[in-house]
Amino acid sequence: MLLTGGSPALFRDAGLRADDYAEVRLERARTVDLVWRGDGMESSVTSRDEGCCARVLGRSGSAFASATGMDAGPVLRRAARDAVELGCAAGRLAAHRPYLDDRPGETGELAETVGLAEKTELLGAYHAAALAAHPGVTGALVYYRESVADVELFTSEGTGVSYRRRDLTLQITVYADGGAARTAGSVSAGSGGDFSVVRGLAPDLEAAVATAVDLRAAPVVAPGEYDVVCDGPLAGIWAHETIGHLAEADHHLGDAQLQRSLAPGRRLGPSMLTITDHPGRPGARGFVPVDDEGTAGSAVELLRDGVVTRPRLHDRSTAAAFHEDPTGNARALNFRHPPLPRLRTIAIAPGAASEEEMISGVARGLLARGVLGGQTDRAGFTFLPAECREIRDGEVRGRVRGVVLSGDVLGAFAAIDAIGREQWRGDTSASCGKQGQNALPVSSWAPMLRLLGIRVTSG
Repeated sequence: MLLTGGSPALFRDAGLRADDYAEVRLERARTVDLVWRGDGMESSVTSRDEGCCARVLGRSGSAFASATGMDAGPVLRRAARDAVELGCAAGRLAAHRPYLDDRPGETGELAETVGLAEKTELLGAYHAAALAAHPGVTGALVYYRESVADVELFTSEGTGVSYRRRDLTLQITVYADGGAARTAGSVSAGSGGDFSVVRGLAPDLEAAVATAVDLRAAPVVAPGEYDVVCDGPLAGIWAHETIGHLAEADHHLGDAQLQRSLAPGRRLGPSMLTITDHPGRPGARGFVPVDDEGTAGSAVELLRDGVVTRPRLHDRSTAAAFHEDPTGNARALNFRHPPLPRLRTIAIAPGAASEEEMISGVARGLLARGVLGGQTDRAGFTFLPAECREIRDGEVRGRVRGVVLSGDVLGAFAAIDAIGREQWRGDTSASCGKQGQNALPVSSWAPMLRLLGIRVTSG
């Protein structure tokens, strides 16, 4: 136990009113960061972080306070004082289903069981192999991070729960001299702490080198509208950045237009499109069986057969505002931040089309694989695929570079006309940022998608 002493006494001694709600979250974390750049290893940093936070909601107001160190009493008393002095609207918290299960068993090859020397040997070999792979390679960046955080949450309602958060990411970027613009290929891997995902990546590295080198002679994409076939990783990011962020319930507060856009029963996409946000599976980055308010995770079916079903992902306060049930989506990056409605694992259900069928139906388009970046302002989206090839008359041709995919968030659902039959369930190093809480681990499961008439520009 991180917290010493009984939690009832902690709340009693904070000077709370009888109807105030308060919670205390304590965290101890260990992080390893390894970076290779230039000719060799740039840095190896192992850090430890610990602290606690408190949140108070009552008739007088609400407040959040945090501090390094594990003495929760002063932090809770500070939050109680701030709630009175600031007088912020406190709102209400919906009743929830507390997480009562035992901590799930560990899965895979836990990163902390692998020695630092073995990690540096493996990852350093990737860096050296990238630099030596081709005369056209001008540089490589290897960035590895692993973290383990033990968290305990106590509330004035009597909830007490402990859980462990694990995360692991690896990003390898290979650079080549493309003349006017540097070209790049990449390898992206992630897990909920399973080190085995970074083993055996030599074939992926070879493909990244080939992409970087071949792009030197590839033409810049001609701007226009294209039919785009997205692979699973890119389709998953598309779902995350579109329906996923739209569904975070704090965005709905005071936004009548968004509430109408995602009104239950509204058709957004084709009848084969079903999208769900759920707690995920053990060993994945987006595995969240319990959120940072102690709510047990539950699946939320956002779309079924192209129709909006449950349009909001909640924490307890947004659930109360909409008279709905909390969904287990209250997530905080660490003890320095209050929980917010955040995505966990978003999943597009498989369809019926094969990859060959999806490509053969395209007269002029692109085959887009992987993702270098993506974002949305909840009205429009922008994505940078890791690799794109032209499709002409149903045949995949050479690479093109500089592809930027963009469009209207809601309009893109109607653009889907085919969904692949195989659902990709891997993890990448892509994470989620919101209100300064970056980078939060998430997962996305998706089959291939074909979208018609997507706007393409060169960047």
